Amino acid sequence: MFDKLIEILSNWWLQLTPVIIIRHYEEAVLLRLGKFKSVLKPGIHFKIPMFDEVIDQHIVTTTLSLDAQSLYTADKQNIVVKGLIKYKIADVKIFLLEVWDAQDALSDMSQAIIKNIIMSMTLDECTDQELDNILTKKVRVEAKKWGVEVQQVTLTDLAPIRSYRLINDTFTNKLD
Repeated sequence: MFDKLIEILSNWWLQLTPVIIIRHYEEAVLLRLGKFKSVLKPGIHFKIPMFDEVIDQHIVTTTLSLDAQSLYTADKQNIVVKGLIKYKIADVKIFLLEVWDAQDALSDMSQAIIKNIIMSMTLDECTDQELDNILTKKVRVEAKKWGVEVQQVTLTDLAPIRSYRLINDTFTNKLD
């Protein structure tokens, strides 16, 4: 009960103070009455209490793990692929104000690009060292639209898997 009260009081305090400090590893956007006013770089900044809202974001390099996905290669081999994206925020305004969930969008877009490239290659081509560079270039172009600078896309796992059919034809015929 007291933690909610403390949270409310601290939020009010942040709204009423005319000074905001942006740390060295952050950037922020300043919204005045809900509209974009400016990008705040690290340092001390002044704001109008109750009229200005500051949204800060870490901009240093970070990683995003991609979920494993099962794909078929061009030569009909079933493989599982898992990846990692190393990125940093290049344009905090676009990242915070023009994309709903930029990390989720980055993950989904990267997985789609990986899927399209892997499905157009044979299994032998997929094990080539150049594949990570191809993926990085394509993801970098798309992510730039969201204010994200992709530094590297790496496939951490790429392995053939066996696929077993759990339902046989006689069972599916009985359902018809």
